[in-house]
Amino acid sequence: MTDDSRIIAKSPRFLEVLDLARRVAASSANVLITGESGTGKEVIARLIHDQSARQRKSFVPINCSAIPEPLLESELFGYARGAFTGAMNARQGLFEEADGGTLFLDEIGDLDLHLQAKLLRVLQEKKVKRVGENHYRPLNLRIVAATHNDLEGDVQEKRFREDLYFRLKVVSIKIPPLRERTEDILPLAHHFLDKFTRRYQMPGKKWNRDVEDFLLTRPWTGNVRELENTIERAVVLSPVDHIPLKVLQDDLQVRECSLDQIFEKMHQMQGRFLSLEELTRAYIEYVLKSNRGAREKSSRDLGIDRKTLYRKTHAPLQ
Repeated sequence: MTDDSRIIAKSPRFLEVLDLARRVAASSANVLITGESGTGKEVIARLIHDQSARQRKSFVPINCSAIPEPLLESELFGYARGAFTGAMNARQGLFEEADGGTLFLDEIGDLDLHLQAKLLRVLQEKKVKRVGENHYRPLNLRIVAATHNDLEGDVQEKRFREDLYFRLKVVSIKIPPLRERTEDILPLAHHFLDKFTRRYQMPGKKWNRDVEDFLLTRPWTGNVRELENTIERAVVLSPVDHIPLKVLQDDLQVRECSLDQIFEKMHQMQGRFLSLEELTRAYIEYVLKSNRGAREKSSRDLGIDRKTLYRKTHAPLQ
C-alpha cells in the first residue's frame, strides 16, 4: 500500500477489494474492514471516503487501542469545561470533528464494552453528548471500522457486542494478506524503491533478478508494511547505485537471530545486564510497537490484562 493517492494493485483478489470499496463508497452504509496487520485497511478506508459524496469533509482516523483507555472516551465524545480535572476549556471530540465526513475507527475490536455501548448509541441515535454535558449534538457521519481480530469469535466469547457488530458490518470488506496476492509484491517493491530513493536523494538505485526472486519467496507476515520497511532499509544500507541481495539477507538474519544473540547484543550496547524490570518494559514496548499500539492484542500476546500492561509501561523504573 502507499502513503500517497495511488494504490498499487495487480492481483485479482485485491482488485476485487478495490471494486467493492468503490461500489460501497456511493452509499452512506457503515463498513467493517478486516485483515491482518499491515494489509492496508486504512488505505481502503480512505479510498471509500475519497470516492464518496463526503470527500470534501474530514476523514478522521483513530486507533482505538493506541489511546489509553481513560482518555479514549473524552477523545471520541469531547468534553465540557470543568468536566474533569484539567478540563480548562470545552473541546469537541472526534465524532464532532468528523461531522459530515468519515470517522475511521481502527482496531475497533480493542474497544472495551463500556465504550462499545456508547458507540452503539451514537450509531442508533445519530447524536453525541460530550463528557460533562446534558444535551446532545446531532451528527451526520459515516463510520468505517477496521480490525485484525476475529470479531465473530469475540461476539461468541462476549468480548464484543453482537448488536454493535451488526451495526458496523452493514458491508464487510476482507483484505487478503500479501502472501495470498503475490502478483502485487514486485509492483509494490518497485513503488517503494522509487519512493525511498527520492526521499533519501539516492536516484538510480537498482537491483537484480535475484533480489526479486528473494522478495517473491518471503512469507511477509507483516504484509505490505513489512515489505515497505524492508525496501526502505535496503535503500539506506546499500551501495550508491546497486542493492545487492546480501543487504536483504543480512537484514533478515539480524531479525531472525536467537534470543542468546539478542541478549548478548543488548549487554554489549548497554555495557551491563539489564534489570528484569527494564527488560520487561523494553519487551512490552516492542510488542506494542509491533502491534501498532493495539493494547488488547498486545495484552493477549503477553498473557496479561490491559491494566497490568498499562501499569508496567507507566510505572517509574526503580
